[in-house]
Amino acid sequence: MPTHAELAAKLLVDAATFFRTLGEQNEQLRDQMMENAGIFDQMAGLLTQDPGGEMNDTSYGELAGKLLKDAANFFRSLAQNNEPIREQMNENADVYTQIADLVTQNPVGILD
Repeated sequence: MPTHAELAAKLLVDAATFFRTLGEQNEQLRDQMMENAGIFDQMAGLLTQDPGGEMNDTSYGELAGKLLKDAANFFRSLAQNNEPIREQMNENADVYTQIADLVTQNPVGILD
């Protein structure tokens, strides 16, 4: 069974991929989406390498949780304005929020 950190890292990489795809399709958002993707990929790498690590007195779990919640909010925002993907984006947001809470509380915990 994967740890909360492993699940969070996977979701961070998935979000990075989503941001890159969105940036490739929208020139106005490209720079911001590529920057977001880089940050999410970097956090996924740090979390994978050292789930109990810290940066500036903040645990990687807390930082990853914040990024996952940011992604969830972004997905919810997209859902509001786009009926065809509304249900999927809201479901994604719920999963990201759940894993964010878990990784923040206990990065090395196992999902029951």
